[in-house]
Amino acid sequence: MGALLAAIDIGGTKLGWALGTPEGQVLASGKRPTDPCAAPEPALAAMLEDLAAAAAARGETPAAYGVAVPGPFLQPEGRFLEVPNLPGWHGFGLTEHLTAALGDVPFQARNDANAGALAEWRWGAGRGADTVLFLTMSTGMGAGFVLEGRLLEGPLGFAGEIGHLRLSADGPVGFGKRGSVEGYLSGPGMLQVAGQEILACIQTGTTAELSGVDLSPRTLCEAAERGDSAATAAVARIATKLGELCALLTDLLNPDVIVVGTIGSAYPDLFLPTAMDVVRREALPRAAQHVRLVPSGLADRGNQSALAVAAELWERQA
Repeated sequence: MGALLAAIDIGGTKLGWALGTPEGQVLASGKRPTDPCAAPEPALAAMLEDLAAAAAARGETPAAYGVAVPGPFLQPEGRFLEVPNLPGWHGFGLTEHLTAALGDVPFQARNDANAGALAEWRWGAGRGADTVLFLTMSTGMGAGFVLEGRLLEGPLGFAGEIGHLRLSADGPVGFGKRGSVEGYLSGPGMLQVAGQEILACIQTGTTAELSGVDLSPRTLCEAAERGDSAATAAVARIATKLGELCALLTDLLNPDVIVVGTIGSAYPDLFLPTAMDVVRREALPRAAQHVRLVPSGLADRGNQSALAVAAELWERQA
């Protein structure tokens, strides 16, 4: 089985931790809710305590730590910038903090979309492919690119920040920008689209099950599966925008596979067929014929993404 590895997954709604193997097997895991406006130090201290207790119960010590972080994360300095969904973490020096907390134990942190791409390429839906793109489609919307077997991060670690791209001149807000990829394809963005469709139904006298419901990506998708008019219209718009994004990425990078995570992975039948139809219409025909658009192939994507970061570090140092 080899070394015991530790993983921390920092997200907009939760902080997850796991112990696992270099082969991607999760041996133990846990999570705590995230207060996006709170200072990060107490939350990280609790994560490290949970990991230490779980490792002690196994009678082992982690050989390396991997951390998956939301972007934008300034890789050379190991510091968060203006993370849209974690205002309390703005400017926080994660590398400096973990260096003090972990001492001589090696660790590395990577953007969560890059970590997700690495995990999908190693163990998930992109296994065996040379060029794999991963789309988070979660609290935020980012991408990770494994191009011809190498993870692309860029000099600042910002490669794949597609949430900041603009898909239309106006539209739902994400990443502080109207009409952005994150505005359409993140969880909070999807709810903005749903709100517009609910209002349209109310004004036209169409019955909308979602009217008056506590909206979440889950309630939106479940209502769409039942055929609710507002939810169906919202999901169709979202899936079309996903397809437009995938068509652009297909023309730009000629991937073997585009893997969709979280919300798209939980409800693939709602999003992927429509998105793939758009890719076939919009992308270069041979590139569109080649690419596959698939849901995540990981059983525990968040933890396995951070575990992939730890595994890569451990292998490099072995």
